[in-house]
Amino acid sequence: MTGPSLLSLVVIVGALVVSLTRLALRRRAAAAPKRGPTWRFVVLAGLQVAAGALLWLTLFPPHVLTAPGRLVVLTEGAPAHLPASSGDVVVALPEATRASGAIRVPDLATALRLYPEPGRLRIEGHGLSPRDRIPLDRPASFAPPAPPKGIIALALPAPVAPGARFTVGGEIGALKAGVVELLDPAGAVVEKAEVKAGARFSLSGAARAAGPVLFDLRLRDAAGRQVEHVEIPVEARAPVSPRVFVLAGAPSAETKYLRRWAQDAGIALNLEVSLGGGVQLGDAPVALTRTTLNAVDLLVIDDRRWETLDRQDRAAIDGAVRGGLGLVLRPSGPLSDAVRRDWAMLGLPTTETDGLRAVRLNGPNSDVNRHDILPATLGGVPLAVTKDGQPLAAWRARGQGRVALWTVADSYALVLTGRADRHGELWSELFATVARPGERPGVQALGLARAGERVSLCGGTEALSVMEPDGAARRPLVDPRAAPRACAAYWPDTSGWRTVVDGDRRSALYVQPADAAPSLAQAEARAATQALVETAAAGPTAAERQAPGSPWPWALTLLAVLGMLWWLERRAPRR
Repeated sequence: MTGPSLLSLVVIVGALVVSLTRLALRRRAAAAPKRGPTWRFVVLAGLQVAAGALLWLTLFPPHVLTAPGRLVVLTEGAPAHLPASSGDVVVALPEATRASGAIRVPDLATALRLYPEPGRLRIEGHGLSPRDRIPLDRPASFAPPAPPKGIIALALPAPVAPGARFTVGGEIGALKAGVVELLDPAGAVVEKAEVKAGARFSLSGAARAAGPVLFDLRLRDAAGRQVEHVEIPVEARAPVSPRVFVLAGAPSAETKYLRRWAQDAGIALNLEVSLGGGVQLGDAPVALTRTTLNAVDLLVIDDRRWETLDRQDRAAIDGAVRGGLGLVLRPSGPLSDAVRRDWAMLGLPTTETDGLRAVRLNGPNSDVNRHDILPATLGGVPLAVTKDGQPLAAWRARGQGRVALWTVADSYALVLTGRADRHGELWSELFATVARPGERPGVQALGLARAGERVSLCGGTEALSVMEPDGAARRPLVDPRAAPRACAAYWPDTSGWRTVVDGDRRSALYVQPADAAPSLAQAEARAATQALVETAAAGPTAAERQAPGSPWPWALTLLAVLGMLWWLERRAPRR
């Protein structure tokens, strides 16, 4: 029982008690000759109780079974004329263009509130728009028309580096046969594929320069006529190259070819080779302090150079790794007991044997030698496996950073045998896995952004803002309870490119026109409406559903009872 109903019950009971007490006192105070018959007192008391009960029923009428009729809701694509049964109420949402004889309502919530009597709900057309996807209060049915012929599912590409390839995929609707094409901004066909009804496709292209750009995805039928086209936004972001320190205890071909590969890949690599006695080769020496190591993404050090470090340098390296620095330990020969103990304290124990073993990678001319020091029970994450599945490296997390043990002794041999690509792949995989994470990914929009519809921007902070095409800034509110993937709601008015700013991160957002990708919008509406209908079908059936009854019969009866009370109170009793 709710608070207002309980308060009303208390008031009614109190009024009855007061009225009956007053009636009893009047009867006792009356003189015996003037006292009326006994039946008059009984009738007055009964009418008082009946008036209180009728007042309660007027304020809170009992529930009654709903009528067997239906509430028919017309959405976009609904037929103009529907065979309606007696008791059916037909309403039309704003998207229903043809609605002869239907009652226009602004949204589904208004229709459910205005017409609670029909026991069932029937949705006609392609389905409910995002505005009307609310929980249904009664059993519902949904019979959508034939599925659309265009693109009914679409996966947009993530941001890529300039020159890198991206992939866009999707699914075709009821089109019997056709061709899907991906066109670059100049209008040239990049890739195409033959499709049929229900087929999935995947096309790839390349973004040549940094910045946002629009590709075009077109679907043609077997006769070459265009069925549908969707603009595909692609953002090419210039990657931030990692900053790498390489410390070696002696010059070798391994560090020579590593530095050459880093220069070709655009990686800022600082190489220091110690010859002993304070003599060093390579770049200018840098002191190993927390400040300098925090400015580095990856530190590669061999066992000889590790032995020359003092306790303060090793503590600085360990502290920097816990703060996010990546550390690669590279043996150059048999390890000393002190190095084994130090590396084991970092989470990477080694075996007692230090022999070399020849291994073969995938592909021809890919033989290298590795130090056989990785224990089978290390528990780390394997990295760069050989052809027979043996790992060439393993890494473990330490704080916010990662520590890896690299066992390849002569990866430069791949360059000498004409497999420079395989040499670069090995070091690239190692650097990408172990190095400090680069810049965080930008804010991403869930699904296709359309003008006039809500867009969910996820992955941002409270400082999120959107720069409109006219230069104005809008601040969507971020839901803090959605962490760690906090999302904000944004309503764009027009189509075009936007810039999403989140602190020092900037992301491009393209808003499609309101009528873009109609087949995709219909497919989303069908799926969302069907999910709501299935949820509503689990509720009570039409015969079991109850709704609040009308208070007017109880109110009229209450007036009649009050009138009889008034007449009896005013009528003088006979002597």
